[in-house]
Amino acid sequence: MRSRVTATPTNAQAAPALGRGFFARSTLEVAAALVGSRILCDPGTPREVRAVIVEVEAYLGVEDPASHAHRGPTPRAAIMFGPPGHLYVYLSYGMHFCANVVCEPEGVAGAVLLRAAAVEVGEEVVRSRRVRGGRQPAPADLLSGPGNLGAGLGLTLADNGLDLCARDSRLRVLERETVVPLAIAPRVGITRAADRPLRFAWAGHPAVSRPLP
Repeated sequence: MRSRVTATPTNAQAAPALGRGFFARSTLEVAAALVGSRILCDPGTPREVRAVIVEVEAYLGVEDPASHAHRGPTPRAAIMFGPPGHLYVYLSYGMHFCANVVCEPEGVAGAVLLRAAAVEVGEEVVRSRRVRGGRQPAPADLLSGPGNLGAGLGLTLADNGLDLCARDSRLRVLERETVVPLAIAPRVGITRAADRPLRFAWAGHPAVSRPLP
């Protein structure tokens, strides 16, 4: 289903970074609110990248068979039970680093997978990390898809556990100033609980990784 609202002007550079309280809410609330927010990576350095989040997926912890936390706080999933506002990075298929934002109050597992974003600042930095074999992705494809997003931001397992709310963090999430047309659809690329409408995306945005119903 789709929720249509009118976009309003934004000034991303003036937007404050999101604090712990933003993430210490239900995973569904955080997922919907992240669409239209901005990622700020390596600010003030030659590697600075700013991108607007256009697609995410919610994973609901122990009650969600598709969540890494479904079996409880295993060594890999323990971070999802910890304090909110941290980055959960995992390696997918042995080659893609996928980034998730930990949500919910501490002790309750929940995370939002960052599926796609659109580059606003630092396109050449992202291209230098994405281009392989001379292929040049279109601008909308640079951070489209969770593996591409992780690669374009230069994320690795060393970023697992990163505190998004720390002032000196290399990755922050900036407060949304633009209200966007939101589409809600089933998650993609999974086999368990694949029919749940837990994918949130900017309706009509070219950087969304998979077509929306």
